Amino acid sequence: MNAHFPDIWQTIFLRLGAAVLMAAVGGFAAISFKKISHFGLCLLISLAAGALLAVALLDLIPETIRSAGWIGGMLSIASGYILFALISRFIFHVCPACSATHTELNFKAVTATMVAALSIHSFMDGLAICSGYLATADMGILILLAVAFHKLPEGLALTLVARGSGLGRRRAFLFCLGLEGVTTLAGGLSGFFVLVHEASRWIGYVLGHIAGSFIFIVLHALLSEVFKHHPRSTVMAALAGALSMAVAGFMVGAF
Repeated sequence: MNAHFPDIWQTIFLRLGAAVLMAAVGGFAAISFKKISHFGLCLLISLAAGALLAVALLDLIPETIRSAGWIGGMLSIASGYILFALISRFIFHVCPACSATHTELNFKAVTATMVAALSIHSFMDGLAICSGYLATADMGILILLAVAFHKLPEGLALTLVARGSGLGRRRAFLFCLGLEGVTTLAGGLSGFFVLVHEASRWIGYVLGHIAGSFIFIVLHALLSEVFKHHPRSTVMAALAGALSMAVAGFMVGAF
């Protein structure tokens, strides 16, 4: 890293703030409209899922293998996937926004287990933004874009759940903003203080872990919609999200 220590932190902090802002935009939309359709939320989630998948496959996994080798890379990817799978299986789905798009799941209350699962998910978002920036400039921008895509429907869904549990508009919005802000910043701070000193040693493993978690989120977000609800629209939205990341990657590499 050529940037000085304060400059690194300033840039990471601004990127974390941008991600939280996207969640806030989603939360504001949830309290501004009388009704958010399942179809509209599904399209947003699918678009974000496509972006996450593209970044995982085209950027995170190749960099992980380059930095950590095939064995270390595959193990780190598996660790991210397994962690999110275990949280979803024994605590609560790690992406309530993804689950909220499924009509068979009807969330009517904010629970401690939901908050715990989402906190881990959002923490990983912050860690992803930080580690991506510390890895390469191009990857940092693409991870930020993909996470921001996902934060919008995540904030929207979380606020809707809070509204459904009985919170007023203002309290539901503040709940979303507070949870997303604290946990995302915590993830970024953790990555900053741990990785900035030994990025070359650990960054590949962290990126692999994040790639595995992204893949889990993508599979859960898309599969139920593809097979049960809106197959064509889901696939098209996911492809649009993936294509947007491919275009963004081309543009970032060109400048």
